[in-house]
Amino acid sequence: MGSRGSAAAEFCNWRRVAILAGLLCLVAGLLIWRCDPALDRAIHMTLLVQPGAGLSRMLIGLTNLGGGTAMIPLGLGACALLLWRGERGAALWLFATVASGRIVVEAAKHVFDRPRPPAGDWLTRVDSYSMPSSHSAGTMLTLLAICAAFGASARWRFAALAFAVAIGATRIVLGVHWPSDVLAGWGFALLWMGAAIRWMPQASFSGVPYRPR
Repeated sequence: MGSRGSAAAEFCNWRRVAILAGLLCLVAGLLIWRCDPALDRAIHMTLLVQPGAGLSRMLIGLTNLGGGTAMIPLGLGACALLLWRGERGAALWLFATVASGRIVVEAAKHVFDRPRPPAGDWLTRVDSYSMPSSHSAGTMLTLLAICAAFGASARWRFAALAFAVAIGATRIVLGVHWPSDVLAGWGFALLWMGAAIRWMPQASFSGVPYRPR
């Protein structure tokens, strides 16, 4: 009872934190975009790195790890591993959570129809609308969903968050996203995860299976 109760408590706390943090990030991103574009531009110009520098090449390599070409195979591989382990419900939940989230992000881009920063500032190629950042949202959503599906420890969840934050930061310093796009991407992913966890067939945030009621 004690271990199962502690797992349930951690599950509830994690979900609340994800929803609260996601809401704050999403609202902040939307408000900066609509109400204070000068702040967006100021941060963009301050953090932009210079082209051709060794740092810019390293950042391009890092940002590519957060794109669909890396995250989608990672998510599918995690689903396959869950299926191999006989955890069909968790595999289906993982696939549905990440796939549906990505679809919503791409749809939101077309709804918001926000232009990217000036093309002269770009240090890597992009070909879609700006709001929200799909790299930021996709990395955050994919990694946290994998952590949830496998019942990862707090250490792994923190690492997933840190990596997703790093990917979002690269989108700003490489000049392809406004800071508010990245905030909105993180916020959406956290909110989507907070909602999706409610329907997990099993969760083991403390290494103990727990089914939400």
